[in-house]
Amino acid sequence: MLITATQIKITSILGYLRFFPVAGRTKKQLAEVDGLLFFRLKGLRTLSGWESREAMIAFRNNGHHLEAMKKTKQMGFVKSITWEAEIEPSWAEAKKRLLSVEFK
Repeated sequence: MLITATQIKITSILGYLRFFPVAGRTKKQLAEVDGLLFFRLKGLRTLSGWESREAMIAFRNNGHHLEAMKKTKQMGFVKSITWEAEIEPSWAEAKKRLLSVEFK
């Protein structure tokens, strides 16, 4: 299974005002996507599991999620990491892995 963890750092009140509408639309997109095994949200972090890299990329590069990625710089900074796993990782593991990458 492919695991992706993301974190956004919002840098202003205006960033939050931009974030919440696109986040809500992206969450609705998740309900209709093929290949998603699980999705977890904790604060401004996400953790998702995918049947394949193709399924993850199809979600990432389309619809409301693509819209959100294009607006990231207007909201703040984001970081993401993807890895293979046999079981759903804990939030502690996801946080540890996110610490190994820089915000962009």
